[in-house]
Amino acid sequence: MKNSYETAVFAAEIGDPPTIDLHEAIDTHDGVRDLEMFIDRQYRGGTSTVKIIHGRGSGAMRRAVHDSLKINPLVVFYRDAQAPHSMGGVTYAVLNPT
Repeated sequence: MKNSYETAVFAAEIGDPPTIDLHEAIDTHDGVRDLEMFIDRQYRGGTSTVKIIHGRGSGAMRRAVHDSLKINPLVVFYRDAQAPHSMGGVTYAVLNPT
C-alpha cells in the first residue's frame, strides 16, 4: 500500500495539488488549527493528496505539522518533499480514500 501512497505524492509533486501555506500563521498552534481545517475541507471535497508549506526556519512548524498528521484519522500517509528546492520546507499528505 505504501507504494501507492508514494505514487500519489510523486504525482502531487509534479502536479498542482491543493496547497496550504502556513508561513502566515502566528504560531504553531494557529498553524496546526489552520491545517486541520484545510485537511477536513479537502477530505470532504474528495481531494486525495495535499501540499503543506511550513517553511524551514527553526523546524518548529514542521514538527507541529508532522505531529498533527501522525494522529489525524483523515491522513493515511505523509512525507517530506524530495525536490531539492522544497526539502525540509514542504510536506505532502495523502488523505484517507474512504
